Amino acid sequence: MKAKTKIFLKNKCPRPLWRALVSCYRKIRYLTCRLDSVIFPKKMKYYCPCCGISLPAFEKGDYEALGDFYDLSLFKGIRQDILCPACGSLPRHRILATWCSANTGLLKSKDILYFAPERGMTTWMKHNRIAYKTADLYDTTCDLKLDIQDTGLGEDSLDLIICNHVLEHVLDYKKALTEMSRILRPGGILICSFPVASDVDTVYEDPTADTEEKRLRLFGQSDHVRLFGINSHKLIEEAGFEVSMIEGADCPDEIVPVTGPCAYDINRLYVCKNHE
Repeated sequence: MKAKTKIFLKNKCPRPLWRALVSCYRKIRYLTCRLDSVIFPKKMKYYCPCCGISLPAFEKGDYEALGDFYDLSLFKGIRQDILCPACGSLPRHRILATWCSANTGLLKSKDILYFAPERGMTTWMKHNRIAYKTADLYDTTCDLKLDIQDTGLGEDSLDLIICNHVLEHVLDYKKALTEMSRILRPGGILICSFPVASDVDTVYEDPTADTEEKRLRLFGQSDHVRLFGINSHKLIEEAGFEVSMIEGADCPDEIVPVTGPCAYDINRLYVCKNHE
């Protein structure tokens, strides 16, 4: 299906119906890939650790149809065939799933909160029987309706938080980091990521960017309110975390852990240990 057709249908369908259609499509693609891996095993050059399938190729996303939402100039020259057809994972999800597979002891029998849950990773969590709760300020399908800047949750109440591509959207990222430190137990872990621009040091913000058009021009996406930079780990350390990085370059080539689909999508994840 062409990107513009898909976007048109998404906008016309009621949200529950669209979710059901997407789920049905993913299941069909999953079964198709499973069958292909049996019939044509030598063609299966790639692997998605989120849903556990081998496949001959990843797919392109729908970004080309969303020029009002993304700065499409930032997609030029960047590899686009990075989407898993079965679970919808992107490189950052597969990088995280690879890390989680090697560190399941940190996830088993823990109090986990997942902000703005992503399909690829929730698929991995389900397959690996990891218990967790989901949270979002707007998504009514999540377990909890929470503002990440002021959750109202008890202090020292969680062992682990996953927060991917959220901090570039919130009004005050420092307040969000402080809040996550508060609700994490001493020694608890925050796993987070955000778009990283190689030409920015730590963070670039502009309080005058108060329209979608300005945000699109300055930050590359109309709902972003900042750009994080190559040394943005320093900002997390200032909130009291001890930070280590998961680099896409250290992951297997078969999961396609590349930069993309946009120039500011340097696929780096941060494992942040809360202060003791």
